[in-house]
Amino acid sequence: MGRGTEGGGVKADFNKFKASRWRLVALLLFVNASVLGLAWMSLDASYRQYQDRAAVTTRNTNRLVAQSIAGDIDQIDLALRAVGDEAARIQAAGGSIRGPEMRAFLGRVQERLKMTDSLRLADITGEIIVGTDGLQTAVNTSDRQYFTVHRDNPDAGLAISPPILGRVSNKWVLIFARRLTQADGSFGGIVLAPVTIAWFEQKFNDLEVGPQGTVVMRGDASRNFDLLARFPHAGYVGQTTVSQTFRDRITANPKGGTYEAVAGADNIRRTFSYQPIANYPLITLVGMATEDYLGEWRKEGVKVIVLAGAFIIVTSLGGIGMLRTWRALERRTEELARSNADLEQFAYVASHDLQTPLRNIASYAQLLARRYEGRLDKDADEFIGYIVGGAKHMSSMIPDLLDYARVSRSPPELMPVDLNQVVKSVLTNLGPDLQESGAVIKMDTLPVVLAEARQAESLFQNLLENALTYRQPDAPPQIEITASQEPKGLWRISVRDNGIGIEPAYFEKIFIIFQRLEPTRFPGGTGIGLALCRRIVHRFGGTIWVESEPKKGTTFNFTMRPSAEA
Repeated sequence: MGRGTEGGGVKADFNKFKASRWRLVALLLFVNASVLGLAWMSLDASYRQYQDRAAVTTRNTNRLVAQSIAGDIDQIDLALRAVGDEAARIQAAGGSIRGPEMRAFLGRVQERLKMTDSLRLADITGEIIVGTDGLQTAVNTSDRQYFTVHRDNPDAGLAISPPILGRVSNKWVLIFARRLTQADGSFGGIVLAPVTIAWFEQKFNDLEVGPQGTVVMRGDASRNFDLLARFPHAGYVGQTTVSQTFRDRITANPKGGTYEAVAGADNIRRTFSYQPIANYPLITLVGMATEDYLGEWRKEGVKVIVLAGAFIIVTSLGGIGMLRTWRALERRTEELARSNADLEQFAYVASHDLQTPLRNIASYAQLLARRYEGRLDKDADEFIGYIVGGAKHMSSMIPDLLDYARVSRSPPELMPVDLNQVVKSVLTNLGPDLQESGAVIKMDTLPVVLAEARQAESLFQNLLENALTYRQPDAPPQIEITASQEPKGLWRISVRDNGIGIEPAYFEKIFIIFQRLEPTRFPGGTGIGLALCRRIVHRFGGTIWVESEPKKGTTFNFTMRPSAEA
């Protein structure tokens, strides 16, 4: 409602409909009903936005959790493989794996594993024969599942036990174990690393999922969804009771999904996202309580209701005053002017205080467009189209909370990473997009560098997606990945494309979070990808910069430290 429309419009209506006071009553009822309807649409649209944000937040947080745990398990598995190789070497040289040489090696390996305080070897009878924790009493593991699976199956790979109460630590632990093979290929025992359930729960505690949020790790369907760790702690480890909603969802979408349900452990309704942990038989779930993330929406709702109620009260009182003074034209005009002045002031205040709710109303216009297109007149369709366009533009400017997947704040666990394998994995992930765009990829032989494999994948994934998104409309993407050695020994990696290019004035701006150069031409992005690339490269000890000319393509360059193993 415009500020000038109220005064002039009411006076015109008075002159036009002075013979019938009931028309004025009908007008007031219509206006008030419209305000109530708009308030309801605003709250409904806002509610959907909060729900969508919670879904995005849980998905992104869960992706970080799954990647972090997968990285930890990869590190454990690498250590177990190294111990197995060392045991084979010692035995081939005529030594004993019970001796100080093996114990010293276990100690060196175990020092690099922050998640476990011991590494142990068990012989073919299941007896623990050597370990980093200096056992004083005999401990036998022959009845444990992680022992029998390796004894009976040479190809078992990495075994992950159900939650068990440790015989040494008397704590609930998960055991990660690999088979030891003797020179003749026969079973030679196992090497194992216990990780406490409490360690996983503390890891989950560091995540921001709201006061009543939860982070859960379970086995997958092959393990009957056994509960491995949960924060906050509830239920009991090892239990396999899950909601039917979860079973239905994961059966239909085993690679990940989002749903809303009441958690059986504490009867709190949450929005959950789940996904598998790499190639391991494990699943992570992140849930945000509806009571937490809808708190701001409820405050917003109170504000909208109060303002709508105030509007109704003011307009109603104004209408009553106008009806009471109908017979006296002079008095009526005077009171009408005062009422119009009040309404103008109220409309001004309301337009200021209702900025956020009105944005939500604009978003809801998209639903009006879908439901009523063609059912109103041509002008109405056009006007709704304007609202929808404005709503989409507004949405692109609203910050997407927690979409910036934070790189772990813990010290980087840098190790030798073959960038050829990293890029190969990323190209596999982007296969459908590459095929659809007709992209041509050229790649040098890339070096082995110090990095974290999963963060390196995220780095290349964002850069290649950027090249596919900002391509020339009339030419397939030409992407070239090259590597060269810098004078100081660093590797310089370059990702070059033939896309639309970037103006020099924006070279620094593109690395700032939530900054997007052409959101109208290329909708759908969040402005996070390149900011994340910079953070990852800095985490690896390198720098990143861009070289580009408009319409001539873009080259992203970054440096990485070489691996001593290269």
